[in-house]
Amino acid sequence: MSAYIKYAKIGAKVLGASTLVGALSIYTMSVPLIPPKNRKEKIVIVGGGTAGVGVAAMLRNRGMRNVTIVEPCNTHYYQPLWTLVGGGLKPVAASARPMASVMPSGTNWIQTSVKDFYPEKNQVTTADGKTLEYDYLVVAAGMQTNWDAIPGLLEGLEKEDSGVVSVYSYKYADKTAKSLKAIQEKLKSDPKATATCIFTLSPTVIKCAGAPQKIMWLFEDQLRSLGASVRDRADLGFWMPGSAMFGVKYYSDKLEEMRTKKNVGGLFSHVLTSIDVDKKLAIFVDKANNNSIVRQKFDLLHVAPHMSAPDFLKKSPLSDADGWVDVDKHTLQSTKYENVFALGDCTNTPNSKTAAAITSQAPVLVHNMEEHMDKKRKEALDGSYSGYASCPLVIGQKKVMLAEFGYGGQIMETFGRETGRFPLKYFGTDGAVQYRFFYFLKEQLFPFVYWNLWTKGLWYGTNGPIKPDVRKSQVSSEK
Repeated sequence: MSAYIKYAKIGAKVLGASTLVGALSIYTMSVPLIPPKNRKEKIVIVGGGTAGVGVAAMLRNRGMRNVTIVEPCNTHYYQPLWTLVGGGLKPVAASARPMASVMPSGTNWIQTSVKDFYPEKNQVTTADGKTLEYDYLVVAAGMQTNWDAIPGLLEGLEKEDSGVVSVYSYKYADKTAKSLKAIQEKLKSDPKATATCIFTLSPTVIKCAGAPQKIMWLFEDQLRSLGASVRDRADLGFWMPGSAMFGVKYYSDKLEEMRTKKNVGGLFSHVLTSIDVDKKLAIFVDKANNNSIVRQKFDLLHVAPHMSAPDFLKKSPLSDADGWVDVDKHTLQSTKYENVFALGDCTNTPNSKTAAAITSQAPVLVHNMEEHMDKKRKEALDGSYSGYASCPLVIGQKKVMLAEFGYGGQIMETFGRETGRFPLKYFGTDGAVQYRFFYFLKEQLFPFVYWNLWTKGLWYGTNGPIKPDVRKSQVSSEK
């Protein structure tokens, strides 16, 4: 309990009295802390990103003494910050730390990548020729960004004055900020200047699908703050493959109303297929018009790149036909091998791929792995993931609409009157005060929590620092 008391004191200073009251109320509805067991099972975790490090820390806290993480990278990134970096509000360096500094104490870090899986033998092989044996395998390999899937994209990103940008990379987030600032300065200094600014959404599964809108709304508000004469000369458009602004109707309707009010174009059913960098020309396919070709000149083009399951997973026996690790969407256990679990962006669970989703998945996975260790029966797994994900939609300077939802688009708002817990439910979700507070969460609280609590296995998403009861019966009763 000493660790929890220590971080509760830190949390009190950061969150303030009202949030502390909320945390205490959650505590009263949580299960008692169960002393961890001293377990000797060999656990191999593939991936050292948000999912891998977080679940490894939780496993260590639960008494798992033999935890190995396979991760080739030297640097660990807090990717949700890149939107604010792109908006010129945060330094990109704040989103990165040495991988060694976030590895949970007591874990064995093997700095290489996994090559092949042999689940029948309980083995994985690595790129440097090693064979690792396990009793339990956790796949947390994330998602692969395919920068070369759109011809011209990499060329545009690498060229300084191309106007092609993206917040989906540590490498390019700073360029996004500089390019947005250049557009603002151009419109402010030259009263005759105009700018066509395009923001795209990928047709593939993508992590943080709200990011292209976040940077767009932030940029729009920055332009508006320079005066109507500046904003009116900027033509902003959101070009997307779907037919709505967001995947959940409740939030999509709000965003559509805002899009219309703020005079932002909505180009639905359009897919970016290539970029002519020299001519500053974006080429789209209009799916609603017999796949006709649309060519659009731009001054700024923000691209959400294509993504997929990592190549080494696509051919593995753990994955489905599309390359994602095939798991039960509630238990996160492999549908093929009972001692294999997976979480995060690499699975075929039909949830929005966000860091918040991972914070809800991790305690479920740890609970179910412990259940399996104790009972060795697949049907005994009662931990259930609801599909919860959160998307803090930046809708302006210091304004965030906090979208929270689960499987099937079910609204699961922490501060909502219908779905929130006492007393947080009385705070509400709409209004200037709420939007400013949610921005504080995104800009200040969440990064603090990530580096200081999540990477140490001491944060449980909407349940804060208190371990939740993830059993199916409990989850169902709270809906």
